Amino acid sequence: MKSFLMVVAAAAFLAAGTSAVRAQGEFPLKYVLAEENDPLTSLGMSYCWGAAEQPPDIKALPQGMSGNRKYFRVPLGGKDLLAVLEMSSPLKLYVDLARTGDLSAVAPLVGTAKGDECRFGPIDVPVGDGKTAATVKVEFRSLDNNQFLGGRAVRYMAGDVKLDGQTYRVAVLDGDLNGRYENAFGADGKTVPEGRADVIAIDLNEDGKFSLDGDVEGIMPLVNAVRVKDAYYRVHVVPDGSSIKFEKYEPKMGTLDLGIAASLRALSDTGMHNLGGSDGKWQVPEGKYICEGLSITKTDADGKEWRLAGLDVGPLKNFEIRGGETTAIKIGPPLALKVDAVGPPSGGEIVLSLALAGKAGETYFLGLRQGATRSSPPKVKVLDASGNVLAEGNSEFG
Repeated sequence: MKSFLMVVAAAAFLAAGTSAVRAQGEFPLKYVLAEENDPLTSLGMSYCWGAAEQPPDIKALPQGMSGNRKYFRVPLGGKDLLAVLEMSSPLKLYVDLARTGDLSAVAPLVGTAKGDECRFGPIDVPVGDGKTAATVKVEFRSLDNNQFLGGRAVRYMAGDVKLDGQTYRVAVLDGDLNGRYENAFGADGKTVPEGRADVIAIDLNEDGKFSLDGDVEGIMPLVNAVRVKDAYYRVHVVPDGSSIKFEKYEPKMGTLDLGIAASLRALSDTGMHNLGGSDGKWQVPEGKYICEGLSITKTDADGKEWRLAGLDVGPLKNFEIRGGETTAIKIGPPLALKVDAVGPPSGGEIVLSLALAGKAGETYFLGLRQGATRSSPPKVKVLDASGNVLAEGNSEFG
């Protein structure tokens, strides 16, 4: 009887320990094979341009390969993966999985045409060394008339997490295809840039899907913290992707003041921030930000709303918010026309690039929108120094 009670007590202790871990916000993740054109895996791509000349580190090719081929160095797992594309019908791709440069015994991957691209695989690619050794499942894609080749992750880690009593679907993607889930984005520009970071997705819409559509941004580079509803959580992913941990915290807040009604999309260490619905002033967590989208709006005397989309965000490209302080970057009117000549003159024609510049040096697409309707392209006149009209005509939206 005594031993039985000890077993029951031990089981109860272990169960309590497990509950304590779950209460702290740690949740298991499992492999999920991505569906066709999954928006999450679209962020896990590594591209490279092809070369016509055989690189010296390819020591041998398969017997009978045609001379019409291209060579690629696909960046996977922190190292280049050599691949040779044979321009046959169908296309064939030879991948140096052993990373020896000897492809003489490598079996080809036969391509499958999908619209304007050709796909190969997926196949398992070994990456890393020693304790970091892993295998990633990759589908290769040849695009733009076989000018470049991409490697795409076709699986990710996913599971359900419970935050403040609400369940959300969460996933992490090996964005740089090195078999690890630890490269968090850093807006300081000194750590991991956006294009090389891993990816995190949260079903903030609670519809069971991960999406880049709408005002709620659910897919973003892996960051150190995220906002879910009205709370912020620090995020930690186990390097092998087997679990994810959320810890609630309260970041120091500062103010961003643009001085005009605007919509702003900015990425920071606290995730993707879609800001709008105000006079251009928002409370946001302190830290460094990278602006990825901007538009301004203004209502005329007739109550009609006009909108301009940002082309070059100027000082908003990189900005910093300090806790308890206001960062003022005044943008918008007065607007000035900015004209640049694009490319060298050809055939007696000069192509002009037209944009509108705001007070902070930011520029906007030349195409005011009244509500959801873009205005007509403006007419253009070219004047000499004396004001004489040298040429005139209509512009076109690119």
